[in-house]
Amino acid sequence: MGMAGDNEADFRRTFIEKFGGASLDGKRRYHLRFPGHEPVSTSVDETILLPDGRLILVEIDSGNMAKLLAGQYALLNGLCREDRQRTLFLVVHYYIDKKNNNKPYTAHRTIKNLHAIQSFAPKTDWLPYNAINIEDMRGVIAASRDIADFAVRIWPSAMDPTVAAPVNAQRLLYETSMQVHLAEPQP
Repeated sequence: MGMAGDNEADFRRTFIEKFGGASLDGKRRYHLRFPGHEPVSTSVDETILLPDGRLILVEIDSGNMAKLLAGQYALLNGLCREDRQRTLFLVVHYYIDKKNNNKPYTAHRTIKNLHAIQSFAPKTDWLPYNAINIEDMRGVIAASRDIADFAVRIWPSAMDPTVAAPVNAQRLLYETSMQVHLAEPQP
């Protein structure tokens, strides 16, 4: 197994140690064929099924791939048929920034690129998104009482101001000094 496969296995192991494996549903592929064009497809590395029926589509980033992740996000929005407001695209960065004293990659660039994709079609109903590095993700998992609490902490409630989460995820994450960047609400 290569680095990407090792990181996917590590994420699964970390998640299962805290929450068990019942909510993990594995990789998911999305396909579409437009008449007169080649088939199009994309996939995510893991799917988390939440008790309330929401989904988290997890992409494990083993390299510095913010631009590719933005393209994947655009494709997912075209191919994914799940309820958009109940399906989260979550990027977990495993990349270590060797130019910055081997610090974990910050999600800022990924968030910026995903936000830019949305600005090309502001009236589109986009999948909510979030991005986090694995060290911060381990902290979120450790701080979560259960899978529902994990969802509150990771789901970007700021995307929809009409949905009041029991705990403000952004405030909670920053108060625990994690460098998690939640998507900004659309104007």
